[in-house]
Amino acid sequence: MKEIDLAYFPIVGRGEQINIVCAIQGIKVNNLISTPMGNDFDKDKQAPFGTVPWMKDQSNGLELNDSLSIIQYLVTKYVGPLTPKSSEDAALIAMYWGWVQDYYSYVLSPFHDIITDHNEVFWRNLRLTDTLADGGKEKAVSNLTELHNKRSAYLEKLLSNSNSTTFLAGEECSYADIFLYTCVRTVQHTPGFGILRDACGGDPFSNCAKILKICDEVEKIDKVTETVGSKFKECPI
Repeated sequence: MKEIDLAYFPIVGRGEQINIVCAIQGIKVNNLISTPMGNDFDKDKQAPFGTVPWMKDQSNGLELNDSLSIIQYLVTKYVGPLTPKSSEDAALIAMYWGWVQDYYSYVLSPFHDIITDHNEVFWRNLRLTDTLADGGKEKAVSNLTELHNKRSAYLEKLLSNSNSTTFLAGEECSYADIFLYTCVRTVQHTPGFGILRDACGGDPFSNCAKILKICDEVEKIDKVTETVGSKFKECPI
């Protein structure tokens, strides 16, 4: 039985990549909306680390409370198109996934506080960065826009200097490509990230032809578009 319970929020975030991976690997997902946005799952009481995404595998009862561990477990346990073909592929895919994870943590996640007007200092200080601590919203948007430009330029340069491939780590789509795709489309299309789009004068990835090409290739995969549907335009972040 290939079936999991997945607790997250009704946003794109770190959860949609898991939904897409499961669709491609042929794994059924029972989506649970976590507190404080829903009542299906209490992250503070039911998740080991008090965070989401949280996953439980119905086949063996295994519970995981970290997005990378969830992704790597799913593509290893349930072999499919996203399962790395070699140790070299696995290492490269994990490296690129790490870039996207950092981009999410240092750019997208702090933007969430700005977009949702989340001003609780204690909670913000638990993040990797407290963007609103010095200079307020206007300064925070300026700093995050600069960080977005620098981080995306690093990846674009690496892709431009490496041997041309369809996806990040080669000619086959990986779970790193899926995460990159969800983050880029979140920035390009979700209502909340209009703040970053305005700060960049339109598309924040307009100078990243290689990145955009990869996202376009990911979007050609039927299971991706079927899973995502209209979420990028409907989800706030």
